[in-house]
Amino acid sequence: MAMWSDLKLASLALLASLATGPSISIETRTLAPVAPEEKGVHLILNQRTVAEGKIILMSRTIQPDGSVFFSQREYKMDGTPVSSWQEGAWSNRWNRFETRYGSKGAEQHINEKINKTTLPNRTFRDPTVLWFWRTRPKVNESVVVTYLAQNVIETSQIRYTYEGDEEMTLAGRKVKVHRVREDPVGTQGVYTTWWYDDQGMGVKRFHKTTQHEYTDDLVAWK
Repeated sequence: MAMWSDLKLASLALLASLATGPSISIETRTLAPVAPEEKGVHLILNQRTVAEGKIILMSRTIQPDGSVFFSQREYKMDGTPVSSWQEGAWSNRWNRFETRYGSKGAEQHINEKINKTTLPNRTFRDPTVLWFWRTRPKVNESVVVTYLAQNVIETSQIRYTYEGDEEMTLAGRKVKVHRVREDPVGTQGVYTTWWYDDQGMGVKRFHKTTQHEYTDDLVAWK
């Protein structure tokens, strides 16, 4: 009986440690272009991992020729950026662009070159990375986010507007989605509309330029 009690207490202690241990959340969505149609494989794998007080947004894009481009962004839990990077083959070489953000400025590593700016990380805080899974904006709520270019010390801004909800059938499942429009500040005739699910993951994208229109649809999720 004493041994059984000891085992029971040990099991309860293990369950308690698991319940109070660090939590990890992983969401994955895979999209593919539907307009214009592409020949060969062309998929976009987006993943969000939340663990140890940080948010990691990862993207892997498989081009029609089979080549893969990598990108990743890391944020604090309030949307303040920590780092971002992208890798891929272009300009006849393998490239890696990385930016590290801090309270006293940001540092860019562009292959072998390094650039620095004194703009603090709070300048680039992006509350929209929390929308729908952690915070819920009001319909017609807008926020302007400042971005630092990956390859030069230049900033740009995008206005995000939550326009409302819709129902869609995506990857064989009917889901309620939240529509967000992105307008580059100071640019005419160019915008993007994203539809997000209740977990805050993009499940459909429409992008319009002055000359072309593009649509990506969900093909798989996890």
